[in-house]
Amino acid sequence: MKNQNLTRAKRTRDPDSKRTAIYEAAARLFTDHGYENVSIAKIAREAGIAVGTVYRFHDTKLTLLRAMLEGVEDAFVTRMASDWACDGTYAERIERMCYGLFEVAEDNLDLLKLLNMTTDIVFTDGSLPGDRIQNQIRIMYTEAMNVGASHQGDPHMMAAIAHGMVEGAMVRWMRLGAPKDIDAAAQLALVFKDGFMTNAA
Repeated sequence: MKNQNLTRAKRTRDPDSKRTAIYEAAARLFTDHGYENVSIAKIAREAGIAVGTVYRFHDTKLTLLRAMLEGVEDAFVTRMASDWACDGTYAERIERMCYGLFEVAEDNLDLLKLLNMTTDIVFTDGSLPGDRIQNQIRIMYTEAMNVGASHQGDPHMMAAIAHGMVEGAMVRWMRLGAPKDIDAAAQLALVFKDGFMTNAA
């Protein structure tokens, strides 16, 4: 019975490990050779799995790429929500959240570089990278504004400004050789905080 349970557990883990191998192989190949120059067959060889296994997870190269990048955005949004839910003043929560974004970025540098290379390929429906992150900022800003912790303003505009400043600081940080000096990058991104928050924050 014990051996049967171990076999069952192994089968349960296999799909996740194969998916991870596919994503890691695709990220390396797309970054090194360019998205257009990489085939599903090359990804399968790099991952050490059968071509059919890749197609079992994703029917095209584009859906594979989108899933990889959506995973990074999921990580950002999840971390933002987690940091925002912690105890502290609104100003402290914003600062914690901003540092958290850079920590997620540090863990996903290769995929973020890939996102910069493939934005025009992935986002063809009018959406933009970071839309979900900006929406999360809007929700948080609205909450702070409703209790007087931030200045009154259009939540969409305020979120766009804050997102733009964080994104700009992150791009600069990456170009200067991330993952060096997260503290300086996060502080640059947090310049918007003093202009947005009231003394009640």
